[in-house]
Amino acid sequence: MGHAHNGDVALYYELHPSNAGRGAPVLVMIRGLARSARFWLDFVPRMRRSFSVLVLDNRGVGRSDKPVVPFTTRQMADDVAAVMDHAGVERAHIFGMSLGGMIAMRFALRHASRTDKLVLGCTTMGGRAAERIPLGSIAMLLRAGRLRFADALEYTAPIVVSPSFLRERDDIIPAWRAIATSEPVPLRGSALQLLAAAEHDVSREVGAIRAETLVVTGDADRLIPAENSRRLAAAIPGAKLEILPGAGHDFTTEQPEPSALALERFLRTS
Repeated sequence: MGHAHNGDVALYYELHPSNAGRGAPVLVMIRGLARSARFWLDFVPRMRRSFSVLVLDNRGVGRSDKPVVPFTTRQMADDVAAVMDHAGVERAHIFGMSLGGMIAMRFALRHASRTDKLVLGCTTMGGRAAERIPLGSIAMLLRAGRLRFADALEYTAPIVVSPSFLRERDDIIPAWRAIATSEPVPLRGSALQLLAAAEHDVSREVGAIRAETLVVTGDADRLIPAENSRRLAAAIPGAKLEILPGAGHDFTTEQPEPSALALERFLRTS
């Protein structure tokens, strides 16, 4: 555990050693909108089977600083580089989900020499080349901004995970609420993250990504349509596409073992 700094912004991170022993490759995992590293839940232990796992709280949430001025996905990518510096990690696999995927794209473009393989989950290149978020989902996010963080998580759950998952796993909402209660996110923090996501556009640059790339999404994503992943995979040279049947936006929560196996197959292939 530790805090790195990018300028005057302190960034909380954790480096979990691999169960495979010393010398295991490092996997950096970047969460999405308003989610701290604690929202990986049991996905971190799964990935530690093969990798040392570096997770962080993005600026604006969790145990990292919450700036009062707007920031961009470029700055958030540089945050990841600062965390790697502090943790003594020169090069790593990079996995980002949603807003985290946008940050991961920026990282692969700005810090190509430090990017081994790249995994982009349920995300978008942004700009006019992207499939727009459904208006109903946007309206739900905006209404959620008026609620306490824990209540907002519960209110937006139907667009974050699939309805069938919510029916089957009645433990997830209490787990999310417990995290939210222990580390509440101020409206400013989530709003500035949302603004960074809204302004994200790498549509003219994404073809310059040279890292071997896997694009993953669930076919039941109600927040960032799966078509965005198809377009990303087509735009990034040599990228592979994997679609998880029945999974919603937060596929590592809904289908942690299939998600982990998909990443392991890709990252462990030479």
